[in-house]
Amino acid sequence: MNYQHQFHAGNAADCVKHLALYLTLTALTRKDTPLAYMDTHAGAGSYMLGTSGEHLGGISRLWSDRRSLPQCGEWLKIIHQIQPDKQLQHYPGSARLAAALLRPDDRMILCESVPETAAQLRQHLGKRPRTSILNEDGYRALFAHMPPPEKRGLVLIDPPFERRDEWEILADTLLRAYGRWPQGIYLVWYPIKIRGTISRFWQALRGRIPMLVYELLQKPEEGRETLFGSGLLLINPPWGVKEALSAGLTELGPLLADPQSGGFWSLRCNGWPGPEKP
Repeated sequence: MNYQHQFHAGNAADCVKHLALYLTLTALTRKDTPLAYMDTHAGAGSYMLGTSGEHLGGISRLWSDRRSLPQCGEWLKIIHQIQPDKQLQHYPGSARLAAALLRPDDRMILCESVPETAAQLRQHLGKRPRTSILNEDGYRALFAHMPPPEKRGLVLIDPPFERRDEWEILADTLLRAYGRWPQGIYLVWYPIKIRGTISRFWQALRGRIPMLVYELLQKPEEGRETLFGSGLLLINPPWGVKEALSAGLTELGPLLADPQSGGFWSLRCNGWPGPEKP
């Protein structure tokens, strides 16, 4: 595995993904009934931020404005609470953020295929009740836990996109998961690099599952292959998340824009219905 969570932690992509995760779990936990949270690529759970790293273009840009951001302030407050001296030194990954939002009766299934990273995840979250930490391929492990006995919950899929067939595996996983658990809520992050690849991914899903897609760009889509921004695909988002996420991403856009692109940023939203009911 070449993906280095430590270097990438807290970058612009993390900010986009974790705002969406915060809003979705907050909406889900408004109901009293327990839920299941599944993360196919959980990472280490928490990361130390140094004087270098991609967080300088992400969470570090938001930090000084955190008290004046009405849409993102509550998510940033959680990050502030884990800092030992209230200075930005640690960044909670998806698993730790979810653990901070879930209730004691909510269940977590966290998958991490890299043994060393899974061991770190156990150090950070292994003592939480009703938590399974699996050193397994998340795509395969997912199907052993769905549909969950709780009958409601969220699946987060946030792959490193290192495999040549990652997009095909991701599309196949979503189609199979939705077929097995159509009532589930799914949140998927993907990189915006090659538009043709993304279009083929959408086409594989279109008309087969209902999906809402957001794309926040930090630079114009032009030039050679590079990371232009982040995409979020949501299936069955809870009531109110669509509007809250639109407002939150609009707030993040100018703060995360690439300075070398003249402050350019763009937010796009698309949606497609699922299959027609007979």
